[in-house]
Amino acid sequence: MIVAAEPAFRTRHANPYNALLYDAVSARGPEVREYSPSDLLTRRPDIVHLHWPELIFLSSHRGWQSAARLIVFEALIAAARRRGTRLVWTVHNDGAHEHRDPRLHRRLERMLARQLDGVFTLSDAGAEAFRSRFGTEIPVFHTPHGHYREAYPLTADRRTARAELGVELEATLALAVGQVRAYKNLPTLISAARELDDPNLLVAVAGDPDGPGSEAALLAAAGDDPRILLDLVMLDDARMGAWLRAADIVVLPYRRILNSGAAMLALSAGRPVVVPAVGAMPELAAIVGAEWVRLYEGEFTAATLRSALEWLRGVPREVEPDLSALEWGGIADATVAAYSRLLETPLRRSTRREGLRSGGR
Repeated sequence: MIVAAEPAFRTRHANPYNALLYDAVSARGPEVREYSPSDLLTRRPDIVHLHWPELIFLSSHRGWQSAARLIVFEALIAAARRRGTRLVWTVHNDGAHEHRDPRLHRRLERMLARQLDGVFTLSDAGAEAFRSRFGTEIPVFHTPHGHYREAYPLTADRRTARAELGVELEATLALAVGQVRAYKNLPTLISAARELDDPNLLVAVAGDPDGPGSEAALLAAAGDDPRILLDLVMLDDARMGAWLRAADIVVLPYRRILNSGAAMLALSAGRPVVVPAVGAMPELAAIVGAEWVRLYEGEFTAATLRSALEWLRGVPREVEPDLSALEWGGIADATVAAYSRLLETPLRRSTRREGLRSGGR
């Protein structure tokens, strides 16, 4: 079995999710390689597996280039599917977080609706979100988000990590880590912390802003409060691991969330996490336990943060959460089984011109 994935291994240092998945898939026999358009003309993979297709096809600032990419890909994949290749997509988000051109995004979704043979979702919530928009004709397979325990240096103790970062040992450190983007609502976390009269509290935001606007919003929210720590740079693995091991709790006050690599990263580092009770987050809490995943309803406020800190200090927990249900070996087994099932299934043909439910969100 030959799998052409976009991406496969090339994003290992930016986001190791794909590399961890395909390392485990490769260990089970399939040949996995990076997708390229020439694959569909000459090498003819059995499976083409897309992740974040909006980044593949819609990343150009020129709309005509994105449209051309879609047209060329659809022509190539339609011909390849007739020869036996199957197209699958892992749905990481409930729609792209930011749409540069909504019309092109709708065009992308119509293409996927016509050409997909199967979909992987990381949660039941993801499957529901997909079906609400695309209907029930496309087979959906559930493969959860695996952990990151072997992907980052997460073995330093709290004292060592804090010494490296210059963080007071006695402070309670609440952390938001990862790329800084508007939907993550991080200025609200800072504002909530500044409303609390807690001199022992530190809040750190560590990660690379996606633009000057995101950075300016954080700087404005932080003001001159010494309890706010901003490390607004691209983090290498060592610094990412240091922040996680230095933290007492990871707080993700996202406005919108389906799945969360940042939440999985926090749990992989043995740190409890606070997330909104939306998307797949209640499922994650059910898997690893309510002592590790704190769910909140509604808007994130100072009261939300105060309650989370009380939960942190008052709820007993083991040193590490049990992530055995999120091991990559089991995820790879389910992925390869789904590939095999799709290859044994006759070519799916869309019966709708547009392919999308008109009432889908």
